[in-house]
Amino acid sequence: MKRLHAILSLTAALAASSELRAEPATPTLASCDAAAFVPRGDAPDLQGQWDFLMQVGDEPSPGVMALGPMDGAYAGSLTPYRTNTVAVRRLELVGGAIRMSVASREGEVLFEGRLTGNANTMCGTVLYHGGQRLPMVAVRRASGAPGRHDS
Repeated sequence: MKRLHAILSLTAALAASSELRAEPATPTLASCDAAAFVPRGDAPDLQGQWDFLMQVGDEPSPGVMALGPMDGAYAGSLTPYRTNTVAVRRLELVGGAIRMSVASREGEVLFEGRLTGNANTMCGTVLYHGGQRLPMVAVRRASGAPGRHDS
């Protein structure tokens, strides 16, 4: 419960920041054609707001994801425009590889993917309960937030 409260507090803080008022990006699955992100030096800062697109059959499912640092990784919220907000319990970055755990009513949903280009795009697969696999891309919204690594 304490961890969920911390995640919700983090999400509220991100929502109040000017970073969340930045113009939305336009994610497409074609964004994943970019070259894989190559880590050099410090890991990129993934904090901020990301627009995402998940392909569910023939239907695109867009939404927004807010991330902030927590316990050596990231946590936050993921809000598909057609359904309810869910908690991003943990997003870990190792090199350019991403593993994200998202809470849902039916159980844990996982995202496994990678950063591309300048670390402003996440590409991968959402792994639902029962084995359903759906492609997803997330593109960071532009902002002037300090500490960001855009190049």
